[in-house]
Amino acid sequence: MKNDFQKIQHIIIDEAQNFRTEDGDWYEKAKDITQRENGCLGILWIFLDYFQTSHLSHNGLPDLAAQYPREELTRVVRNADPIANYLQEVMHEVKENPPPNIPLGSLEMVHKAKWAQGIPGNFEIMEYSDLEEMVVQVAEKCQFLFRNGYSPKDIAVLFSKASEVEKYKDKLLRAMRKRKISQLNEESDLLVQIKDASDITANHIVLDSVRRFSGLERNIVFGFNPTAAEPAVFHNLLLCLASRAKKHLYILKISTIPQGDTSCFIY
Repeated sequence: MKNDFQKIQHIIIDEAQNFRTEDGDWYEKAKDITQRENGCLGILWIFLDYFQTSHLSHNGLPDLAAQYPREELTRVVRNADPIANYLQEVMHEVKENPPPNIPLGSLEMVHKAKWAQGIPGNFEIMEYSDLEEMVVQVAEKCQFLFRNGYSPKDIAVLFSKASEVEKYKDKLLRAMRKRKISQLNEESDLLVQIKDASDITANHIVLDSVRRFSGLERNIVFGFNPTAAEPAVFHNLLLCLASRAKKHLYILKISTIPQGDTSCFIY
């Protein structure tokens, strides 16, 4: 917002539903850049999904009726069948309880969506006593997946908050090394690294927040105890998390044990 982009003619914006206006009117600036007075009209494409809005602030977009010309991408081919079924459930939750900053008309496309059928995969919701136990179980699950042909570049471990990422990075590394996840040969053990999403193509496990991973995807996604600072966007955040997984999705939650009951179930 502070710079001048004289050499820029075309702009493509992704995940625009999560833009904000605290630094200024980004939409008007983008229009000014692509529609300069010299008559050389550029292209301004904006991709967004209101279902994945993760905040309650104004996003700076024009009213829905003014978002024209508009195309709706309703064919979903990314996710395996069990994940797709779960996504449809969460989308209906968003539609029935939308955050106040989402235009209601934008959520009607849930009825137009067409989902690809016959894509195998897995979806599980697992409950544990605390986050420490989750880390151990993720390490063991990764060991199983590696032994069945997957590699570190297939896996993303996502947290609701960026502050949780650094907190649990070392814990997960220690748990994985303790269990010697890559036991196929001595060299493979060196390849198991954990980094953030800034280098998505490298052969490492991504450990990052749901928001930073927005717009990306991996075959296997672990979601750690999904929570939202703003309850009104909880299902939106859950949708953003779940939609990142192509084949396997594991949502890990902390179990709620009734007062006076010391038993719990591990799924």
